[in-house]
Amino acid sequence: MSIEQERVAVIGAGVSGIAAANVWQRCGYDVTVYEASDRVGGQWAKSYAGVRLQNTAPQYQFADFPWPFEPDRHPTGEQVLRYLEAAVEAFELDVRLGQRVTELSRTSDGWSLTVDGETERVAYVVVATGQYPGDAKHVPAFEGLERFEGEVVTRIDSHSVFEGKRVAVIGFGKTALDFASWSAEIAERTVHVFRTPRWTIPDTLLGVDYTRPFFARFGSDMMPSWEYSSPPQRFLHTHLSPVVRGFWHFIATLFLFQHRRDAKLGAMEEHGDARRLDAVMPPKSQFLADLRSASAVAPGSYYRQVAHGQIEARRSELASFYEGGVVLADGQRIEADVVAVCCGNTAPTYPYFAPDVRALLEGHDGGPPLYRHLVHPQIPGLGFAGYNHGFLHIALCEMGSLWQVAAHRGEIELPSSEHMQADAERVAAWKRQHSTFEPTANMAVNTRYQQTLDNLLQELGLSPWRKLPNLPAELLSRYDPTDYAGVVAEYAAKRPRARPVPSERPSAAAGAPQAARITS
Repeated sequence: MSIEQERVAVIGAGVSGIAAANVWQRCGYDVTVYEASDRVGGQWAKSYAGVRLQNTAPQYQFADFPWPFEPDRHPTGEQVLRYLEAAVEAFELDVRLGQRVTELSRTSDGWSLTVDGETERVAYVVVATGQYPGDAKHVPAFEGLERFEGEVVTRIDSHSVFEGKRVAVIGFGKTALDFASWSAEIAERTVHVFRTPRWTIPDTLLGVDYTRPFFARFGSDMMPSWEYSSPPQRFLHTHLSPVVRGFWHFIATLFLFQHRRDAKLGAMEEHGDARRLDAVMPPKSQFLADLRSASAVAPGSYYRQVAHGQIEARRSELASFYEGGVVLADGQRIEADVVAVCCGNTAPTYPYFAPDVRALLEGHDGGPPLYRHLVHPQIPGLGFAGYNHGFLHIALCEMGSLWQVAAHRGEIELPSSEHMQADAERVAAWKRQHSTFEPTANMAVNTRYQQTLDNLLQELGLSPWRKLPNLPAELLSRYDPTDYAGVVAEYAAKRPRARPVPSERPSAAAGAPQAARITS
């Protein structure tokens, strides 16, 4: 079957699915995107009222499709949806809304796919349902929940749910911080309960955009990782680790200084009390360990509201409910009309696969163990988009999809399934040791986005140094998705023309997982 005749199915029309579909289509495949809901956007189409992109607009766009309108610096959820809908139209993608994939089974040359009772055959499937598919929020089985006479919410359609109410917010992720901050403006009382505070990212550092240390190589190269993309990076982290630790200690100190400075704005002198901030800073967790998928850019008013007393921050746990509110682990009772439970989402499941495939993907701490966060070692013809979630998310989706195309064509010679499995387990073990646990740890690269992008491009036979020959820009300027504009065409011009037969390669060291490589 020729490339032009091969069909590819993408499950999910969120940002990851759109990015994947565009790359596969540009590489000559007949792509269909199946979306169960009635609107593109994935989680953006289901998000709570008032949500904004934590990233900035320039860092969150397709490489070859700039925002067609002027968004906010941190675009609103509706602005993101408008952008994604415009991208689908510009890319001329075949997106089928309201069509849920109910069954996927392997065939001799691909997959049999059932949608609304109709069966189709495709050569390759891309799962792009994201880290948080569906609407199922995780609500622990709290004692006494059934006796509570108020309202328990995990998402909101309007901030008015908090108006004039006594509100308790549980958790310390992005949603919890947003809910607490919004509630503090209109509720009678807002109590924020969390087991431990986490490191949050200030929007600016001494007036400098927070993206400066995180999106330039001088910062991203300082990030410890499970793998490095160049000898200088490896040397830095193996021989100059005190320099690395000193750099991040300085950044963490800046974060705390900035949060305290933000808290002193407004009426701090008249009504604020800096001692109230002791409940939320400094966090006891390691700074770098908290830079993960659940990392939050702090709402601009949160720390000020804590210092001002508008938010009562309590380091404790929710132990149980009673008729009029909640009971904390220390026995304290908090009267509440509304309890916002922000404990994350349930783990992703894949009900459309056969039991043997589901067993390979489900039930793992951290999510499916994938090689390069892109493919499962034991499931050929199947790729994942958005499971390499990171600070340059769309670029990661696009470059990951191009890597999948090359692997599907045989232009990248993959290691054996045993070596790929060992490599996936090695990465998962590194994350368990160095990152704060989250149930989707295997589905993200987070702040290691630059190392991931560099390695993918090198395995495709392309230069990862997208700003050269301007060396100062390469080291000091922020990377953004436009630096990867034209990469698909560049690869098409350079890629191998023949499909080589994959061969086993010797390990660089005994037992060491092998990396993918270009074949000629």
